[in-house]
Amino acid sequence: MDASWKLRSLTRTGYSNLLVLAAAVTAVAAGILAGLNLLSPVQLPAPLNNDAIPAIFEPEPENPYAALYFYEEDKQERYEAYQAANPDLDADAVVWQVNSGLDGDFYSNIQIVADTTALPLLVNKYYQLPADYVPADLEKLPSGKLATKDTCAAYRAMSADARKAGLSLYAASAYRSYELQNRLYHGYIKQEGGNVAVVDTYSARPGHSEHQTGRAIDLCGSFGSLNDFIRTPESAWVSENCYQYGFIVRYQQDIVPLTGYKYEPWHITYVGIDVARAMRDANITCLEEYIVKYIDHQPPTAV
Repeated sequence: MDASWKLRSLTRTGYSNLLVLAAAVTAVAAGILAGLNLLSPVQLPAPLNNDAIPAIFEPEPENPYAALYFYEEDKQERYEAYQAANPDLDADAVVWQVNSGLDGDFYSNIQIVADTTALPLLVNKYYQLPADYVPADLEKLPSGKLATKDTCAAYRAMSADARKAGLSLYAASAYRSYELQNRLYHGYIKQEGGNVAVVDTYSARPGHSEHQTGRAIDLCGSFGSLNDFIRTPESAWVSENCYQYGFIVRYQQDIVPLTGYKYEPWHITYVGIDVARAMRDANITCLEEYIVKYIDHQPPTAV
């Protein structure tokens, strides 16, 4: 076989191989193009905005009142209404004030005091003593005014310690009967030209006066006048120390809207040493708050 034939044979073989290679490259290219077509952009749905999220996924709002141990489920609507009317109050204040009936007008939804022996004894513009109620253990204070036995003992101890501090206390008023309170109240109405709203800020209606319990005392100091008591050294001393003897200053300045009475630094009420100290320790100035949180309900015991 000559050399020219071998050359032609190799040339044909190489040409055939080139054709095979070209066909393979063409096939690969076609596959790549097909793949690219498969990877072409897919039309995705637009993202949902917050308004489009179904309500079923929205978390339930927490009930700020239910977390409190003195919460009462049947008063839920009243809590909400009271909160709406008093948006600056926190949940704690809303619940105890509604529980005390303070979401109702003064002298509305009146209840008769059932247990007149309770200590503390709550008498206010919602809780009324029976007209014939007279404390069974009245005794005379040094001024000759009447008060319950425990109240007298506590007052004597407080008055003695005040004297040691160079101060002088005088019990200007203590127990008053229903009849006496009735005469006083209507006398004030006449004095105020029939303006009941004004009278209600400084005098209790009959049956609603703490003086009928025999546990309330109106004090005079060195100036000898109730209205001047605030300007006496006795006033400051009583405010700071009366809790040690079981008294509270009942109608304090920071709770005027809650009690419905103007500030009376001279009006002290005997609630017992344990209660008076507990109120001071808890920074509670309103007896109604204490009763809701510590009498009507018991705070959870710390573990």
